[in-house]
Amino acid sequence: MKQVLVITILLFFIGITSVKSQLMIGGKLGGASTNLTGVGMQDFIPDPKVKFIAGAIVNYSFGNRIALQTELLYSGKGSALQYYYEDQVKRGVLKMEQKLGYLSIPIMLQIKMGDRSNYFHFDAGVVSNYLIHEHFTGSIDIVDDKGDVISKDEAFELTQNPANFDLSYAFGIGLVANGLNFDFRYEVGTNKVFQSEEGAPSILNKSFQVSVGYTIRMF
Repeated sequence: MKQVLVITILLFFIGITSVKSQLMIGGKLGGASTNLTGVGMQDFIPDPKVKFIAGAIVNYSFGNRIALQTELLYSGKGSALQYYYEDQVKRGVLKMEQKLGYLSIPIMLQIKMGDRSNYFHFDAGVVSNYLIHEHFTGSIDIVDDKGDVISKDEAFELTQNPANFDLSYAFGIGLVANGLNFDFRYEVGTNKVFQSEEGAPSILNKSFQVSVGYTIRMF
């Protein structure tokens, strides 16, 4: 009798869950204001850049309040940066720009407020970023002992080695209205953008993303 009761309760729970569950698939595109953050950047002057993001969405709701959203995105990141550089040959203000492209896989937990088709949501999760292309450019304004510029915007060779993987934390809010998706997300990395010498700043990616998408209900 107890076994029958347990099986009945289990089947009832599965039935309720399946009725309230919902699978949505779709796509999104948008832009991101990307920049740098980290420890020991007092002498560095970062300049944010606007990058492109786009990809696919899979959203599974476990009822009316909780959902899990996984995405597969192309995510552009990077920044311009200025700092004072000095070696045995050159010294002056070095201006560089890093252009990074990642295959990003966000896994976001959503807390929803609203009905099945129209709701606000708060998101928190992690993002796995796999580097697929990178490009660094640089120039330097060479100065003399008095600090006067003697050569401006001279090409400067950069041999940076960006990390192939970056794990990020992400937080955001969004709105879903009859399939239309509007998302605002802040993301900050935990891995150094490139390997640096001892004592150099630990530079990390960060971005604020705005995107629009569309999803359709599968069940």
